[in-house]
Amino acid sequence: MSPGDPLKTIKPIRSQKTGILLPRQGTFVRAIENLGRNLILVNFGNAGEEYLFPDEVLPEASKG
Repeated sequence: MSPGDPLKTIKPIRSQKTGILLPRQGTFVRAIENLGRNLILVNFGNAGEEYLFPDEVLPEASKG
């Protein structure tokens, strides 16, 4: 995945920061490793950015 790639969550996810349900579509920002775990930072637009596990998101197919 590259920064800016569209992603889709595989299930409803509640924000750890605000408690609201996040949109299903987001944009890949970056991947990091923390305490032996891989995390993906996803930008959800107005809902903000959240770190998710790789198994919680799928890349969206490119249109065109």
